[in-house]
Amino acid sequence: MFIEHVVIDPARAPQWALATPAIAHVAEFGFALTHPITLITGGNGVGKSTLLEGMARAWGFAVEGGTWGVVKPRARDPLYDALTVRTGARAKAGYFLRGETHTTVTEFGGRSHGESVMELTSRFIPNALYLLDEPESGLSAVAQMALLSQLHALAGADAQVIAVTHSPIVLGVPGAEIVEVGEHGIERGLAVEGTLAFRAMRDFLADPHGIADYMADWAEGELG
Repeated sequence: MFIEHVVIDPARAPQWALATPAIAHVAEFGFALTHPITLITGGNGVGKSTLLEGMARAWGFAVEGGTWGVVKPRARDPLYDALTVRTGARAKAGYFLRGETHTTVTEFGGRSHGESVMELTSRFIPNALYLLDEPESGLSAVAQMALLSQLHALAGADAQVIAVTHSPIVLGVPGAEIVEVGEHGIERGLAVEGTLAFRAMRDFLADPHGIADYMADWAEGELG
């Protein structure tokens, strides 16, 4: 493994970060990485991307994202000096895809966000670390299935992937450990069918018109 364990010193972490379930859990219990692919899911605002960004910076990636070893001014992420990682002995290589800045650090001019993600992931090499923040953003369902295939192939080629995702398709990568962050912390080892993302999509597909009508009525009530 490239990253084996993550710890957070609560005395050094900002209070707003400690108020999120992901950061609070890791600060109390630590976070061991035991699988070639770890997929972190859950609702918005629970600290998933903050945790991933802290891991990336602690391992040596630029906070803005990009290829390992590219020298950039070192911005300080919210968990700077608070989050540390225990690493293995493997030589460093890989890529950090940060959702907010992906298009500013890639060189795929003229491509859509989704196209640039697929072009990027198709160039990933074996025996490297990949930290991916919502890589499904901008991808069609079919493209997400292709991404699933790419990630599974990386796991079989001595790579390590840690990804934050809301996609029930990406969560289906065979052999991945699924980690769901909820209101009360982190639950590990879920089946894809047990995740919030999968259950929400299943319910919608079972009754799309009924769910759409219900949500439209709810929105009208909120606005009214």
